[in-house]
Amino acid sequence: MTNRHYGPISFVILAVISLISCGGSGGAPGADPQNTGIMINSAILSMSSPDIDAFQNCCNETCTSVEVFTRESATLDVTTANLTPAITDAQFPAKIQECTITYLKANEDPAAPIIESLTIFPNCTLVEGTNSCDVTIIDITRKLQYSTPVIVDQTHMPAERPTHYVALMTCTYTSNFGKSGTFQAPLDIWLDNFNKC
Repeated sequence: MTNRHYGPISFVILAVISLISCGGSGGAPGADPQNTGIMINSAILSMSSPDIDAFQNCCNETCTSVEVFTRESATLDVTTANLTPAITDAQFPAKIQECTITYLKANEDPAAPIIESLTIFPNCTLVEGTNSCDVTIIDITRKLQYSTPVIVDQTHMPAERPTHYVALMTCTYTSNFGKSGTFQAPLDIWLDNFNKC
């Protein structure tokens, strides 16, 4: 091959790399495509109610009947786009492998108790376009990390009750090529004793 062929070939290679790598400045907050070829345009968490019951009540005087007390779920809606439509769409389907939820205390309530982060493994499939899956947003252990010091022991006195937290979910997804990227989705939640007997 003569030297005059290197220029056009180099240009094509650079163009492909540029297309695969682009997109870091756009997309959902905290999104990082990391050469996955996938743009996370939006990631939204939602619940039917942001009020989360963090304390299990007795429903009669002898406490033989108690209210249902379980982990709480949310819906994660993720919208994706192909960063390289002119080259390939083989990076789909992708999968959400792992999400870590950090419970951030609201600025107005520094006295609220610290709640440990929670890691879940939703294994949700992502295709190009709109995707939706159910994810755990808080479990019983972390509910008790709020209710024990606030309601039972009263060692923490939050400025407001219900107490506002931001559940920040940071997820790692993997493309069909095995390349990993991340994105984030926040959700406002309020914890307290919501008697549901």
